Amino acid sequence: MSVKRRLYFSNILMLMLPIVLMIVTSMCMVLIYSGVTGARELPPLKYSDQFFEHMEDVDQLATNSGSSTDVEVLQSAIDQFNVENLGSGLDLSLYAGNHLLYPETLPNEYLSDFDLSESSPVMMLTDKLAVYSVAAGDYALVLTDSNFTIHSRNAFQQRIYVGIIMLLVLIVVVILTNRALTKFVFRSIMNPIQILADGVHQLRDGHLTYRIHYEKQDEFAPVCADFNEMAERLSMMVTDRQKDENNRKELIAGISHDLRTPLTSIKAYVEGLEKGVASTPQMQEKYFATIKNKTASLEHIINQLFLFSKLDIGEFPLYLELVDIGDELRKTMTAFSAEYDSKGLSIRIEGQLPHEETLIDVVQFRNVIQNILENSLKYKNKERVEVCMVCTASEHDVEIVLADDGPGVTQEELKKLFDVFYRSDSSRKNPETGSGLGLAISSKIIERLGGHIRADLAPLGGLAIRISIPKHKRTKGADYEKSSDH
Repeated sequence: MSVKRRLYFSNILMLMLPIVLMIVTSMCMVLIYSGVTGARELPPLKYSDQFFEHMEDVDQLATNSGSSTDVEVLQSAIDQFNVENLGSGLDLSLYAGNHLLYPETLPNEYLSDFDLSESSPVMMLTDKLAVYSVAAGDYALVLTDSNFTIHSRNAFQQRIYVGIIMLLVLIVVVILTNRALTKFVFRSIMNPIQILADGVHQLRDGHLTYRIHYEKQDEFAPVCADFNEMAERLSMMVTDRQKDENNRKELIAGISHDLRTPLTSIKAYVEGLEKGVASTPQMQEKYFATIKNKTASLEHIINQLFLFSKLDIGEFPLYLELVDIGDELRKTMTAFSAEYDSKGLSIRIEGQLPHEETLIDVVQFRNVIQNILENSLKYKNKERVEVCMVCTASEHDVEIVLADDGPGVTQEELKKLFDVFYRSDSSRKNPETGSGLGLAISSKIIERLGGHIRADLAPLGGLAIRISIPKHKRTKGADYEKSSDH
């Protein structure tokens, strides 16, 4: 059940339950005082006290009558008293000895056992009757209470106590029920919040692999899923940051190594010229040529580093052109074939080149091809190395594969080939084999063109570089701007 539904039903119960219980309480109180429970058989509380209250009135009437009593005056007072207390069970009568004088309609069979001729006040109480007799001259005024009972006060008080206890019990039940409902609702809210808080504390303490396992399908389920996704992204960000930090350290180490080597050579040859080691014009010319070559190597490394930095931060402009990739590859490979053939590298095009339109920066695309060819040439382990190029087209992409038959690399080295300044351990000992920036720059250029590049082991044991570039999709009626900053 969702939290929203629990709150809805809980609020309904919290509203309805007190109303229902109050109705039940009211009905019980009505039953108690309406006589269904026996209340009607007992007199009300005031009936227990009215007899004693009116005894003083009878005494006052007897005192006022004096020794020479006027019967008519007494009869008038008796009529007034009986009218005022009609229905209460109280009756006032006039006796002469044990003989009833007034009123004649008053039943006196229940006084047959009492002697009313005494001149002093007499009070008699039974379970069902109270009698008070006081002399009034030659007569006696008799007050009777047919509703009097010795137990009336206690019985009524018991009913009152029962009603109060029932009301208190119902109030306690309402409070406990509302507390239970509130606890039920808040538990369904507080438990997930506590789970989320524990997850946040785990991430705060550096446990980035911690994930929340929440099985209930309520409003907190997507929140927990978003938390796990956030933790996953945070873990990836930390991993990427560590990787960037390692790359930065490798970059500094690579720059230091690749700049120090030619600088050391230049310094040595300059000192040789300074000290006259190169004493003949031929040796001096050789020294100057070496210094020039080392300076050119430094300039090439710095230019490559500058290009990589611009590509990495996205500030290097690409001038895109819509070209036929098949024609462009044919022209590029033909030009490079003539250039590298004399250096010991043969280029072979296998299969038909597809005629598909792609959006590329022609100059930078040729630099990518050249970096791959240079890489094959630098690391060849025999007199000649052959590079085979295959180009195929799929529904959305054009894939170019450049595979050589050189020494290749290990599986572990495949993952690092496109890292900046990476070179295998053996090639690192020989700085003349390159700076390690070529493939890193190629990777950045292809990414900027919307494609991707990866390395595999070639079937003949060498290295295969696979480049994938998206085909251009023309929009009907749209003109293409030949030179644009991508």
